[in-house]
Amino acid sequence: MKTNKLFLTAILTASAVFAAPVTYEAEDATLSGGATASGTYVQMKEGDITFSNVNIASAGAYTLTIHYKNGYGSPKTNDISVNGSKAGSLDFPESNSFTDVSTAINLTAGVNSIAITKNWGWIDVDYITISEYEAKAFNICNAPTTKDATDAAKKLYNFLANNFGTKTISGIMTGSMDNATASVKEHEDVVAVYTQSGKYPALVGFDFLNATGLQAGESWFKDYTSKIMTLAKDTWTQGGIPAFTWHWNDPSDSVMAFYVPGANSGATTTFDFTKAFVTGTTNWDTLSTTYKAIVSDIDEIAQLFLDLQKDNVAAIFRPVHESGGNWFWWSTHTGAQFAALYRLIYERMVFDNGVKNVIWVFNPQDVGKTGWNPGETYYDVLGIDIYNDAYDHSSNYAAFNGLKDKFGVTKILALSENGPIPDVTNMQNDQAVWSWWMPWYESWNGGYVTQKTAKSVWQSNMASENIITLDEMPGWANYTAGNSLTNVCPTATRTSAFGADSAKNDENYKNYMMQVTYNTLGESGANIEFTKVPDLTGAKTLSVEISNNGSGGADGGLWVGLAFVRDGSADEQWTWEMSNTTSCWLNDGASSTCEFDITKYTTEAGDTLDTDLGNLFSVTLMVAAVGFSGNVTFDNMITDNGIVISKFDSNKELFKAAEQSAADVKDIILVTEAGVPAKINTKPSFTKALAFTNSAIQFQAPKAGHYTIDLIGTNGARLHSLHSGNLSVGLHSFSLENIQKGFYIVRVKGNGFQGTRPVLVK
Repeated sequence: MKTNKLFLTAILTASAVFAAPVTYEAEDATLSGGATASGTYVQMKEGDITFSNVNIASAGAYTLTIHYKNGYGSPKTNDISVNGSKAGSLDFPESNSFTDVSTAINLTAGVNSIAITKNWGWIDVDYITISEYEAKAFNICNAPTTKDATDAAKKLYNFLANNFGTKTISGIMTGSMDNATASVKEHEDVVAVYTQSGKYPALVGFDFLNATGLQAGESWFKDYTSKIMTLAKDTWTQGGIPAFTWHWNDPSDSVMAFYVPGANSGATTTFDFTKAFVTGTTNWDTLSTTYKAIVSDIDEIAQLFLDLQKDNVAAIFRPVHESGGNWFWWSTHTGAQFAALYRLIYERMVFDNGVKNVIWVFNPQDVGKTGWNPGETYYDVLGIDIYNDAYDHSSNYAAFNGLKDKFGVTKILALSENGPIPDVTNMQNDQAVWSWWMPWYESWNGGYVTQKTAKSVWQSNMASENIITLDEMPGWANYTAGNSLTNVCPTATRTSAFGADSAKNDENYKNYMMQVTYNTLGESGANIEFTKVPDLTGAKTLSVEISNNGSGGADGGLWVGLAFVRDGSADEQWTWEMSNTTSCWLNDGASSTCEFDITKYTTEAGDTLDTDLGNLFSVTLMVAAVGFSGNVTFDNMITDNGIVISKFDSNKELFKAAEQSAADVKDIILVTEAGVPAKINTKPSFTKALAFTNSAIQFQAPKAGHYTIDLIGTNGARLHSLHSGNLSVGLHSFSLENIQKGFYIVRVKGNGFQGTRPVLVK
C-alpha cells in the first residue's frame, strides 16, 4: 500500500497468519484474584483472566475480540495487558446477554500472553478471539473547522497536522499561580519539566477554573485568571502553544463547584443544564434562566479568547472535557443533550462573539462514547485522557486505534491529559504517535512530573528527534504554513435550534414533577407502573429526568430500571420486556437524565428480541436499593423521536404502585420541587373573556401585562402555544387556521388572570 509519509505511522502492519479468527476459551485461562469459572464462562469479579498460550506465527497488529456479558448494573472498564505490559483500557457496556467488544493489540512472533486485568472488574467472559487487523489510513483535514480562522489559528492547526503521525509535541498542565511571574519559563510546573529533562515543554496547559462561577469576581480568583492569560501570551511569544481546559463551575452561581454529588468529597453541584431546553427537545429555551446563565459564562470565556485574538495569539481549547464520564455536571445526561451543549459553546463563541483563534478539541471519556460526538465540523482534534500507573510508559495504542476506528480518520489525535508520559520508543514501535501529551501538574501536590514519570524517560524522550520541545519550535512569526495535506473538510455552520417554552416562563406556571416516597426497601426493590402508553413505534430510546432525594441504600444510591408489558389481550401473549440498559445509577443527592434503550429486551432464556413498541399495555419504573427510604422525583418521560409518555404535569399522568410493591411505596404525588406538593385547580374556570369565532380565539385582556394563551388537549397536556408575551388592554385575536381538527381547552394565564374555554376546531 502506498501512503503519504505523514500517515505512514498510522498504517499498522496486519498479520496474515490465519484466515479465520482463533478462539481461546476463558475457562481454560489462568484465573487469579477471585475470578472463577462458572460452567462455560468465567465470572471475573475483582480478579484477572490471563490467556497464556496465544501462539502467533508473525509479529504485527491483531484484533482482540472479547465475548462478554455485563449484567452488573453499569458500564465497566478493564485493562488489557499483552506480555506483561499494559496495552490500554477497554470499555464494557452493560449487556444482559453475551456480546462482543474489540480492540487492536500488538503481538510478537511465538507465544504471547493476553490478560484482562481488573480496573473495575465485574464482567463475565466466555472467550476471546484473535483475528487479522484491518488498518485504516488517516486522511487529516487541511484546515481548521472554523471558517475565516485567524492567520495564527491556521498556522497552529497546520503545525499540528503536518507533524501528526511522525512527531509528538511535549506538554505540561499548570496548576498553582501563587508564585507565577509573567514568564512561562519561570512557572513552577514548567520548571519541574526542565529540571527533570533539561528542556522546556512546547505546549503549556491552562485552566479557566476560576474565570466563571460564584467567586470568580473575588480578588484571588481574578488574579488567577489574569495570570494564566499573561502566561498564555508569553507561551505564544516564546514560540509555544497555549492550551486551555475549562473546569466549568455551576453557571447558576449557586456554588463554586463542577463535580456532581458522589464524585467529590468537597463542594458539588446539582446544576441541570437540560432545564435550558424546550421540554422534550434539544432546542434552547432562550427565555429560561438556565439558558441565560449558560450563555453568560460562555460569553465571559469568549472575551478571554478575544483578548488573545487582538494580540494575534492562537490557542487550543478543550471545553466540557471527559464527556460521558459521570463526575462533571455537563455529563450527567444523554449524549445528544451533551452534544447540543458543546455545539452551543462553539456557535456562541464563533458566530456570536467572533472568536476565530481557537483550535477546538472534543474529548470523550473513552473510545466507546460515539453517541456524545457533537459532529466533525465542531472540532479539529480528538483527545482522550489516560492516567496509567506511575512509571507505566505504555503508548496507549489501544485507545489510539480505537479512536481512529470509531470516530473516523480525518481528525488529529491527542493525549489531552495523562499521568506518566508515553515513551517515544513505544509510540513509534506501536505506531501510535499522539499529536501531543500533557501530564497533569506538579504543583498543588500533584506530583505528576517527579512522581509518575521516570527521570530517565523524561531525559531520553525530550532529547528524541521525535519529541518537539520549546527550543525546537519554529517561532510563529517565522512559521509558514505548509500545504502537504489535501483533504478539505467542511467548516462549521449554525445548527443549534432556539425557541421559548412559554409554559416554563409564565409567571404563574410551575413545573410539576412526580414524587414517589418509598418506605425502607428490601432486596426486591419497588415497582411503579403507568398504563397509558402510546404507540412508540420508531423510537429507539426513552429518557426520564430523575432526582434521588432519599438515603440509606447499602451502596449510597439507587438503581432505576425500565420495562414494558406487552399487551396480550388479543393473543394472550403478555410479555415482560425489560430494557437491556442497566446503567441508571444515582448517588444519594444526585440528579440525572436516564436514557434507556427500548429497541431490545432479553428473555429469561437469554434470547434477545425486539420490543413490541406498537403494542404496549404498561411501562414500569423499578427502583432497587436495599435499605433506601425517602423520595425520588421523576419528570419528562419522552422518547428520542419526541413521543411523550408523561410530563408529570397533572394527576392523570402519575404512575401507581404495582400490586407487589404497595407496601414499599408510601405515596405518589405531584410536586413543584422535592417535598413541595403541587396545588392544582382541577375544575376548569370557564370565562366570558374568551370567545371563539371564525376559526379564531378572541381574548378581552382586562389589563395590560404578560399573558400566555395555550391549547390544552383532553389529556391535560399543553399542545399549542398561541401567544406568550405582553398584551395591551382590550380585544386580541389569535388564529386557529393551522391547528389540527379536534376538541381543545383554551387556557389563558397571566397578570393575575386565569381562565379557560372549550373549543371545537373543525
